[in-house]
Amino acid sequence: MTRLHFFILALLALASPAVAAEVRHEAGRWTIEDARLRVVVIADQGRFEVTDKAGGVTYRPPDDRGAAFRDVTAIDNGVAFVADFWARGKKAPTRVRLTVAGTPGDLHVEADRADRSDALEMMTSLPPLAIVDPKSTPVLAVADYSDGHLYPLDLDPFPARWHDGGRMDMPWVGVCDLERGAGYDLILDTAEDAVVECKSYKVGDRKLSLPTVSWHGSRGKFAYPRTFRYRFVDRGGHVALAKAYRALAKEQGLLVTLAEKVKANPNVAKLFGATDVWGGGASLAKQAKEAGIDRLLVQGRFSAPQIQAINDLGDLSSEYDNYTDVEPVRPGKDVDSNHDLIPDHVVLQSNGARMKAWLTYDKKTQFMKRCPAFWVPSAEKVIPKVLAERPYNGRFIDVTTAEGLYECEDPAHPLTKLEKRRCGEKLLNYVRSKNLVVGGEHGIWWAVPYADYFEGMMSSNPHFAWPAGHLVRPKNRTEKYAVGVNTWEAYDKHGIGHETRVPLWELVFHDCVVSTWYWGDSSDFLLQLDPTNQDRKDAFNILYGTMPMLWANREGGWQKDRARAVRTCKVVGAVHRAIATGEMISHEFVTPDRTLQRTRWCDKTEIVVNFGKQPATVLVAGQSHTLPANGFIAHGPKVHVAFELVDGRPVTNVSAPVAATTTH
Repeated sequence: MTRLHFFILALLALASPAVAAEVRHEAGRWTIEDARLRVVVIADQGRFEVTDKAGGVTYRPPDDRGAAFRDVTAIDNGVAFVADFWARGKKAPTRVRLTVAGTPGDLHVEADRADRSDALEMMTSLPPLAIVDPKSTPVLAVADYSDGHLYPLDLDPFPARWHDGGRMDMPWVGVCDLERGAGYDLILDTAEDAVVECKSYKVGDRKLSLPTVSWHGSRGKFAYPRTFRYRFVDRGGHVALAKAYRALAKEQGLLVTLAEKVKANPNVAKLFGATDVWGGGASLAKQAKEAGIDRLLVQGRFSAPQIQAINDLGDLSSEYDNYTDVEPVRPGKDVDSNHDLIPDHVVLQSNGARMKAWLTYDKKTQFMKRCPAFWVPSAEKVIPKVLAERPYNGRFIDVTTAEGLYECEDPAHPLTKLEKRRCGEKLLNYVRSKNLVVGGEHGIWWAVPYADYFEGMMSSNPHFAWPAGHLVRPKNRTEKYAVGVNTWEAYDKHGIGHETRVPLWELVFHDCVVSTWYWGDSSDFLLQLDPTNQDRKDAFNILYGTMPMLWANREGGWQKDRARAVRTCKVVGAVHRAIATGEMISHEFVTPDRTLQRTRWCDKTEIVVNFGKQPATVLVAGQSHTLPANGFIAHGPKVHVAFELVDGRPVTNVSAPVAATTTH
């Protein structure tokens, strides 16, 4: 066959339409089937079930019978019907479309109303899907204001019940069977007004918490078609679920990599192998260089000479900034980061009240919520003036990427939740247009193309046992606080525990944005309370390929335990520098108790960490290593770092590998 024949065949293949799904109707059952999925809609029972033919796994709603579906009709690649959803205790007839077109393994759900101007406060959706096999060990995979967790669905109480689509780190949750690795992503295509709630259902002889989708109104109306999808995987567990979403994120243009960001701003590369340090200034940067620490991200308000000195040492200099929480403009002053026209520029809620924001720990100062419509205009007044006086090469934007979406009803500056999100994108894009390395509080999927690092992904804010947001350092585990917090048991198990934590965020976005700890849960924040906490955080940083964080103030690790701080910077920094721009390929539990965990990377780097209390022996690159508690081995073409037992004694080794030829 000639080259021309190949070319013609290729053109014909591209021009050919995708194979359509077959739709069949028999005895009240409608079947949608393609090469991967079989979806059976049982109209008179108001339910549907899905079989993933690749793995032979069937998923069904837990309820035996629901309200009947009406007016069922065949459509391209699926069926449409009317279902009675519920809104404020009343039936809300809604037209639903189930289709399997597009990516193999995807089942699309669309809900729409004939009159989109219908009033809507909150509306339920279809019942959830459970794995039919009673022998399955189902878990929920979710980045719940954290890098990620796997929660057994039979936990009672369930620790992750409510997920507002406007604040989900990534707009999906996953359900999978730990034994076979089969499951599905539940992906919110229109996330802004969506809610995922994990309610308890009876599934056979078990009670399981399963994810259901509901929707808020958009400024009080139905407003637009609501869509989500199931994306089924036949094996691979939480890694496959994360990679399934990563494929969609790539299609949507969210995977703007750090390598691309470095091309636009070479200073971004200074994050790789750095430690994020709050305070200290030029003296800290100089001390770090003398201690052999190559890179720092130094955060604080410093004089121009200090900033220039930090920059000259090759470090990043950055300043805190916040455009959401404001007080009234002072007499004779102009609008700035945290002062604005009140109430005119404050969010107006649907109840007629202006929105409150941050309340100080002593409850003496109540900030108000600046309407996002004024974020960029405020930044345009602040940032150029700052940079004209102080040569920062980075900027940290607080709150914007950490808070949820909300609406503004002020007729002078109305916003839907989607428009509010766009305001956040525009703010971060404006900051990066000033050739600054951009950081944000916590992290969220829509901000990935515009941010270079996020503070907080490594922490689990829902499980803090102290007022971390107020930077209150706990002195003991019995201390009482002025604000509500979780229990230390929750923090030990889910906040810093190894049994439920998984790096879902890093499996999706590691090569796009750098992650570190929350500033009230930094690597050294609990140093005085529990010195082993820093050892554990170093181990998590190394396993996840992320950046550490320290404090240079009087209570921080740089002052309290300099040698320990230097070790964190050097050891964690060496691993991060080697794999900062790389994709995390896999994460696995090496042992049934999950104490030994391994990650593998795109350049063939392998990392193993021992979270157990007892030493454990592992084989990496053909060599045996005995790891103590919180011990680790990271071996690859660019790095060899180990904390292991040698002749029974703990030894830390940071060295170059024998061969360093592979690149990302």
